[in-house]
Amino acid sequence: MYIKNLIFGIIIGLGFIIPGVSGGVIATIIGIYDEIIYMINHFFKNIKYNTIHLLPIIIGIIISIILFSNIIIYLLNTKRIFISYVFIGLILGTLPYLLKIIKSKTKKNIFFIPFFLAFIIGIILFFVSKTTITNNNPNPFTMIIAGFFYALGKIVPGISGASLLILIGFYEYFLKIIANPFNITLNIIITLMPFIISFFISAIIILRLLEYLLKYYLNYTYSFIIGFILSSILFIYPNYFSLKYLFIAILSFVISFKISNK
Repeated sequence: MYIKNLIFGIIIGLGFIIPGVSGGVIATIIGIYDEIIYMINHFFKNIKYNTIHLLPIIIGIIISIILFSNIIIYLLNTKRIFISYVFIGLILGTLPYLLKIIKSKTKKNIFFIPFFLAFIIGIILFFVSKTTITNNNPNPFTMIIAGFFYALGKIVPGISGASLLILIGFYEYFLKIIANPFNITLNIIITLMPFIISFFISAIIILRLLEYLLKYYLNYTYSFIIGFILSSILFIYPNYFSLKYLFIAILSFVISFKISNK
């Protein structure tokens, strides 16, 4: 049981760092999402049982984040164009899954006004990030935004937190930090505090707000989110095109589509 949960945690951890891949979707595919949510929500009802089952999963997630973060950093440094097209394919591959959620739960298609509004905001953030995060020296305001977006990505079903970090240009910044946890200094912790505080406060607010929005305005909410996710491709595209890399993007799209629609 412990080894199995550890392996499950490692697999789920991929959803924390790979754009276009949702940890929640992965947990659903391997059949433990509902169990994890139940144990978290009712943790104090059976602390010993829940700890024994959750701890290996948490350890697995941490191992996965550290291990695969270093691999992704290596690929970004040596095969940036390749990994950029992989990410583009993975992100696009989740969009049909999100559209399917809208269609299955509301019997309606995407709403274009919230979609375009979010896409335009994403474009604005793209140009803003060019001036605020080019030197890997984010300011408290952008860290607060990052905390909100990452909380959104961890809570909303099917949404990748890594994709949302790409949207505001923070992906590589955080990737380098979590890939080398033993090199974290006091200055880094101080810099991260707005992000950490924003993440926890946002998580509490988003949980309450989303429960209402997804119950009464699910199509508007997901249409808005899809616009954000689609605009994140602006941050990834390497300004280089070839049929070889297009094939890589298409293959990644198919893989992501198959995974998210299991």
